[in-house]
Amino acid sequence: MSVGATVGPLDRISTSKKGAGRRPGTARRAARIRTVFADIEGTLTDRSGRHSSEALLHRLGDLEARGVLLVLCSGRSVRYQQELREKWGLDPEGPCVAENGCCIFWKGMEIITYDYPAFQRDVLISYLTERGAGKLGEFDPDKRHAITLYPPGFLEGMDYSPEDITRLYRFLLKHLKGSRYGVFYTSASVEVLPEGVDKGTGLDLLMGQARIAPSKALYIGDSQNDLPAAKRVLKGGGKVAAPANAVAAMKRLASFVSEKDDYRGAEDILDHFFPEKDNSRRAHRQMS
Repeated sequence: MSVGATVGPLDRISTSKKGAGRRPGTARRAARIRTVFADIEGTLTDRSGRHSSEALLHRLGDLEARGVLLVLCSGRSVRYQQELREKWGLDPEGPCVAENGCCIFWKGMEIITYDYPAFQRDVLISYLTERGAGKLGEFDPDKRHAITLYPPGFLEGMDYSPEDITRLYRFLLKHLKGSRYGVFYTSASVEVLPEGVDKGTGLDLLMGQARIAPSKALYIGDSQNDLPAAKRVLKGGGKVAAPANAVAAMKRLASFVSEKDDYRGAEDILDHFFPEKDNSRRAHRQMS
């Protein structure tokens, strides 16, 4: 299967902050931005992905009502993102960059960005399992492309620490040293991707498919894996923003950094770039 091939329709399913507090010209910014790319964990939710706010879900629904294209840009699978959008009261068929850039979803089709046979995902999972990966973490069973390791108990709702992520990251670096795979960490997991693939790869493909002008886009993210996509938007003349919990490199790219963490920071960012023009409200259920 070649790069860009379609898989087919899926079933529906606190320190000083750069730019913090600046609010001039918000109406001009809102008129200019036509696409919002947003990470999930640590940005639209807390770092575990389990909690968000009713206020933020209203703001996301308001974006769609205004005709702004909302693109989730995450390490999560297409199916997970569709189900999340539906739960949040958004269009479940909306576009996304999934599995850290291994694929995109656009107009009912999942499109991959890498050489599918060469990655040998199942072989690699077996190799890592034989070397004890299952004792340190758990593989994401929903993924079809990337390999994701979560801390023990994550899928059952257990809490975890940054040290758990560090242990997984060191394990993968040790056993994949010198390989052709990309290894990096996020706020909730450690990822293994085909060489040369990242969120920027997926974002490039989606922008081409959807004819998105990066100069009219905003990217919101917090983690190391957001950097390639954020740089693409910034290079194209668009905007980058980050919550207070973002890594230092993301904050350096951002023209606006909220003083608030994760989803509260995302609320602040959207208020900054998209001031509400009326009192119309859409009902959204709070993510549990």
